[in-house]
Amino acid sequence: MLSKNQIKHITSLQQKKYRELYGAFVAEGEKSVAELLGSTIEIKELFACDSWLKDNAGLVHQHHLKVQEISAGELARISTLKNPNKVLAVAAIPEAPEQSPAMFSDLILALDGIRDPGNMGTIIRTADWFGIHHIVCSPDCVDAYNPKVVQSSMGSILRTNLHYTELSGFIRSAPAEMVTYGCLLEGNNIQSIPLKTPAIIIIGNESNGISEALMPLITERIRIPSYPFSKTESGQAESLNASLANAIVCYEFRRRIKNS
Repeated sequence: MLSKNQIKHITSLQQKKYRELYGAFVAEGEKSVAELLGSTIEIKELFACDSWLKDNAGLVHQHHLKVQEISAGELARISTLKNPNKVLAVAAIPEAPEQSPAMFSDLILALDGIRDPGNMGTIIRTADWFGIHHIVCSPDCVDAYNPKVVQSSMGSILRTNLHYTELSGFIRSAPAEMVTYGCLLEGNNIQSIPLKTPAIIIIGNESNGISEALMPLITERIRIPSYPFSKTESGQAESLNASLANAIVCYEFRRRIKNS
């Protein structure tokens, strides 16, 4: 049975200040916990329902895990999900990776004020899919270990290097030959310009786009072209969701560079 102190501790990790205080975050559900078990991240505590324990007895033994069996009702009390899924882990937040010359050898995503946890998680998952290992976030981005970010990243957060720093300084520290692309509504059609790597791709805030302070640092302004139904179409969407735009841009870079 979960104690009141355990419930208080686990639910406190929904807030950034307590995640920072305890150096821990929560991963929920069979998929996220399976990914966590396959990583090098330390698992501090594991709470699971009887059905998960029966299905994963070999895994528990293999990893020498100390698991506390809880009921579905107890899981619901500590979960952030509408439909809690059998298992929840409390894991140590890994140390932030140091900036190194090696990170400038390929594509880097620079996130400017991404606030929505779902967008952040999807961007991390997309980066993982396209083999982008470094994501640099401005300090006002949502915390990557927010439970909703962890959940929507579907384990990709465990394979991606996340850096939180002031973006203008980071971009200035990049090698002079590195191209910085900014995704803007008034940019050049991404299909009609040459794309180069290594490069930094800036994805702006969901509402305000890329901040003015970063504009002078952009080497090439790019946009994703829209395709209205007709030349007279007037009811077109103003812009794309940040995570969707990021996915299209990442795909175009990988497609073009691979085939060039």
